[in-house]
Amino acid sequence: MEAKTVPRMRTVTKIVAEIRAMDPSSGVSEHYVRQLVKSGIVPVVWAGTKALINLDDVLEVLRKGTARPEAKAAPVVTGIRRIEVMPRCMVQ
Repeated sequence: MEAKTVPRMRTVTKIVAEIRAMDPSSGVSEHYVRQLVKSGIVPVVWAGTKALINLDDVLEVLRKGTARPEAKAAPVVTGIRRIEVMPRCMVQ
């Protein structure tokens, strides 16, 4: 029979502290972990207003990596664009 382990649930701040304890020169920030949660890549359990995240899930995402977000290209404007000008009597 396989022994079940208790998930290592942490707040964002404590997850970053644990990662920095493992690797002091780690570039993982609280902002990045929050973005993982917000985008749904890492599941979260809400305990009141506290977001609890499984440390092992975050470490797994860091091991596997994530896809690079696709940048949306700005529409190409060619030629001269007309600018609407209000008559002076309308401007206050």
